[in-house]
Amino acid sequence: MTPDGVFEAEVGERSFRFEFEEGRLTIDGAEVEYAFEPLESGGDGGYVLHVDDRSYPVVVEEQARGALRVSVAGRARTVRVKDEHDLLLERFGLKEAGADAERTIQAPMPGLVLEVNVEEGDAVEAGDALLVLEAMKMENELQAPVDGTVKAIHVEADDTVDKNALLVELG
Repeated sequence: MTPDGVFEAEVGERSFRFEFEEGRLTIDGAEVEYAFEPLESGGDGGYVLHVDDRSYPVVVEEQARGALRVSVAGRARTVRVKDEHDLLLERFGLKEAGADAERTIQAPMPGLVLEVNVEEGDAVEAGDALLVLEAMKMENELQAPVDGTVKAIHVEADDTVDKNALLVELG
């Protein structure tokens, strides 16, 4: 069941406005017939999307806050989703309050940097792998929370870092 409300989805440079109301979907002002059903394989993010008498296989993976990696018929895209709360904050100019925090990547726990997958100046999209941090005998891939350019890298492979250590800055 999809909750009623207004959402905005950003895919690259394009933006789409979705309105769900009492089982109806409107995309950028045009009403669309749809159904969104989970695959029976369970829990892997797989769905079938039915839109205007056509069906598409869809896989949805959560990325950084507000970002999803969505594959439709085998084509993957990063989708940034804003709900009514996000849109209201943006309308009142409060969007930027957390923007700087999203542009710094800090160590979520102490660990060992195994790989750095980017270089300064690289363009990255939300969800792209920035580095791999080993902590508690597990490898953790740290991903870009937003689209941007790698402004600074503060670590290299084989560095040991403390919790909250600044690892990468995006511009």
